[in-house]
Amino acid sequence: MRNERPRWQVGKFTRSRRSDSYSLNKFAKNGSTDNGVPISIYSKNGAKTGKRKRKNTVLANIGRVLLSVMLIGIITACLVVGAFAVYVFGFVDDKIYEDLNQLKLDFTTTVYVLNKETNQYEEYQRLHGQDNRIWVDFDQMPQHLKDAFVAVEDKRFYEHTGVDWKRTLGAFANMFIDLYSSNQGGSTITQQLVKNLTGDNAQRPMRKIREIMRARYLEENYSKDIILECYLNTIALANGICGVEVASNFYFDKHTNELTLVECAALAAMAKEPERYRPDKNPENNKQRRNLVLSLMLEQGKISQAEYDEAVATELNVVASREVIKEVEVNSYFVDTLINDVINALIEEYNYDKTYASKNFYNGGYKIYSTLDLNVQKALDEVYKNDSLFNVKSKKKPGTPVQSCMTIMDYEGHIVAIIGGRGEKTVNRSLNRATDSPRQPGSTMKPIAAYAPALEYNLITYSSLIEDAPITIKENGVSKKWPKNAYSGYRGLTPVQNAIERSVNTIPVRIVQNLTPRKSFDFLTGKLGITTLVESMKNENGETITDINLAAMGLGGCVYGLTSRELTAAYATFGNLGKYYRPTTFIKVVDQHDNVILEQSTNPVVAMSEDTACVMNHLLQTVINGQYGTGRAAKFSSMPIYGKTGTTNDTFDLWFVGGTPYYVGACWLGFDEPEEMSGGSATRIWREVMKKVHEELEVKDFPQSEFVTYRKYCTSTGLLATTSCPSTSYGWYKTTYLPACTKHKGKLLDEVKIQENSSKPKNDTTSAPEDQTSNETSSEPTTTSSNVSSNSDATTSENSSSSAGSSSSNTQSYQSELENSE
Repeated sequence: MRNERPRWQVGKFTRSRRSDSYSLNKFAKNGSTDNGVPISIYSKNGAKTGKRKRKNTVLANIGRVLLSVMLIGIITACLVVGAFAVYVFGFVDDKIYEDLNQLKLDFTTTVYVLNKETNQYEEYQRLHGQDNRIWVDFDQMPQHLKDAFVAVEDKRFYEHTGVDWKRTLGAFANMFIDLYSSNQGGSTITQQLVKNLTGDNAQRPMRKIREIMRARYLEENYSKDIILECYLNTIALANGICGVEVASNFYFDKHTNELTLVECAALAAMAKEPERYRPDKNPENNKQRRNLVLSLMLEQGKISQAEYDEAVATELNVVASREVIKEVEVNSYFVDTLINDVINALIEEYNYDKTYASKNFYNGGYKIYSTLDLNVQKALDEVYKNDSLFNVKSKKKPGTPVQSCMTIMDYEGHIVAIIGGRGEKTVNRSLNRATDSPRQPGSTMKPIAAYAPALEYNLITYSSLIEDAPITIKENGVSKKWPKNAYSGYRGLTPVQNAIERSVNTIPVRIVQNLTPRKSFDFLTGKLGITTLVESMKNENGETITDINLAAMGLGGCVYGLTSRELTAAYATFGNLGKYYRPTTFIKVVDQHDNVILEQSTNPVVAMSEDTACVMNHLLQTVINGQYGTGRAAKFSSMPIYGKTGTTNDTFDLWFVGGTPYYVGACWLGFDEPEEMSGGSATRIWREVMKKVHEELEVKDFPQSEFVTYRKYCTSTGLLATTSCPSTSYGWYKTTYLPACTKHKGKLLDEVKIQENSSKPKNDTTSAPEDQTSNETSSEPTTTSSNVSSNSDATTSENSSSSAGSSSSNTQSYQSELENSE
């Protein structure tokens, strides 16, 4: 009989795999079979085997989860790194756009003056914006200076390619975990240069990444020497100082190439924290750190033990003075004028706007070769401190000081000295009366608006006789006689020379009437550089006002007036044979690489022919030397002088403009708010200044024109004398225009020979009308105000003149024209 399995067993386990599995699971869960038979009857170690399987299954599941997480993390990290790399290399700006070979940063502008003894330009003053920086070339830096900075700031500078990864990773980690007490120390010299150039100093990871990429860019494109040169010229060294040159100047009163080892170490010690390690304010801090610098240099083989010992034992001599870096709190009037001149020239030359031009001036690192003469400026400043010359009291506002200004030029347009006011100057680029305040010029207008153009166009000569009498004008529809002279009455026919000497009012008015105010105006604006005259404008009442009239052109009664600067330049033409030079305070401007940015033209405008200028010079000398000259007070020695006084209505403004063979100057005296003065004299101020200026100068004469001749003229006709003229005097004439006397028949007299070194022959017997006491305040004529209407000009001048280019055949015909015009 076969051994058969029990029926329940067969039926139970032969249904299906699913049923078996189900039953086994059920058994495992309940711990028994359907029939209540313990599971242990089927497996001897059933309980232990089940536990082991369950444990393995759990571990397997955990492993699979961890592996999945790890793979996801790796994939995610790769995606993030890839995306970051794409962003960094695709979008982060990794370039430095400045060309290190032609680096353009904010550099200090330096003004130079000429040392006449050495004929070399010397530094005078520095002007800068926020950064005070002067470039110094790499070959002018001592090796100890380069080694000191490399030793303490980046000892592997010559080995890495822009980034020292060990230091960088340490600094990067320190941003998140406090590994070091300071956030500094991770950047190489190249990276520090990047920060200096970009100003990007934020403590953020992206900034560091940009810095790293830009540092590598620099290393790929520039040599180590260029990078180090730029770094040493851009590093901040406290007190607004950038770069080692200004630091050397300020702290040690030396140029960079003169620094000693200990001084080099002292500057390198400041690199980490400039203010903390300043040798002037924190000497002990600096000493401690510079000794560290020296020890690092010794350790790295940059100096010997003997050099180290000597440097450590050397006491550091610190100067730390603003004077040695040529800085002043308040600029002089000359420097203010220079700043404005250069800024305006930049606007004119390069079409900059004013803001950009100003920024360029202070930050462009320009070298400005100025026209300043220190000796002349010193003389001018000293005279303006002499209160006795300015003893004029204000009646309107007691206690208000009288003001004055003066400009001095040479004969090539160079302003050698200028002063824009009296009293202490407390503000930079403040009101400069010499350049910014046009004032009524009074009789100083006569030579440049009347006599010079009339001579140029052969309308008059040195001795032409013109009627000293008023003309008839219409004012508000009413006819009146105008103008009056300073002296009582009128003198009839008067030579041009005598009219200038006495400063007669009527005669220049008559000359301008014949010339026409329009031609006078054009002569001033087109030939003599006057910019403050008004061609036409509306006043506050809507009325048209202009300077093209007899009052303005004949007597100086202008809408605004003239400035000392422009008046000086205009009068210079009488001392240099007619050449007009635009007045300037600089000769040229170059950048830090010596490229010329601005340069004054050496080609003058021919304002008038040299013979006209020469004759005008002799005419104006009679204002100083003549018996009745209004400018006699200007004479200070045997030095020849030409000049002209000017006094306006009620003595609101006093002027003297004059020149010697060396210099020409215009001095103004008055109150800022015009009021009547008594007791002042612009002529005396001019004399005292020029007396000091010429103390060491030899007496010499003005240049003479070969086209001017010295001759006798007939005193009864004003024409050149003949052998029949009964009364003669001497005068200067253009060789191209020699109108002979027709009243007295005879042969024209020959030219009078002048003795050597003399502008006059010994037997000069120039006659003059009857004696009359004269001085600046009593005989100088006052000008009529500019309220003469333009209608009166139309009646009295515009329709009565002859062509400016025509010439009068004789004085009588000229006089007849004037009489008919009335």
